[in-house]
Amino acid sequence: MMKRLSSAALVFVVLAPGVFAAPADDEVAKGKAAIAEMDIPGAMAAFTAALNADSRHAAAAFERGQIFLKMGDGKAAIGDFTTAVLNDPAMGRAFAQRAMAKLLLKDGKGAIADFDQAITVSPQDYEVHVRRATFRLAIGNVEGAKQDLANARAVADEATAKRIGEMIEGLGP
Repeated sequence: MMKRLSSAALVFVVLAPGVFAAPADDEVAKGKAAIAEMDIPGAMAAFTAALNADSRHAAAAFERGQIFLKMGDGKAAIGDFTTAVLNDPAMGRAFAQRAMAKLLLKDGKGAIADFDQAITVSPQDYEVHVRRATFRLAIGNVEGAKQDLANARAVADEATAKRIGEMIEGLGP
């Protein structure tokens, strides 16, 4: 009897993450649909519901962090982006967005570290290169920005690479 109970408990523990992830995934899908409809309160509610269902859901934390960042709430955004990177350390965009939130809070050193980490974990994601390039331009590091844009162009799809090339040309020689 004890062996059978232990086996059942083990099956539950192994399968439980999938059981609990589905409601969170459903809420993330609702949140993304709400954003597409420009329903920001609905999106916020859906992403929060996803995190209530699974507090470690990286995509839900990332999406809600995006909303906080756009609202100018750097502290809340950093919290959500930190949740995202702790639970998906390969999510470069979460590191890049956390860097943007840190800039809101005047933490330049922390932002630089997060931009660098974004590129380290997601070197094939053109967006993380573009985000750091934008930061570098803002602080006057044109050569660094050009290098980031060149790296972004190298990993972007053809249409995006063309637009990035135009940005590089716009920065001059």
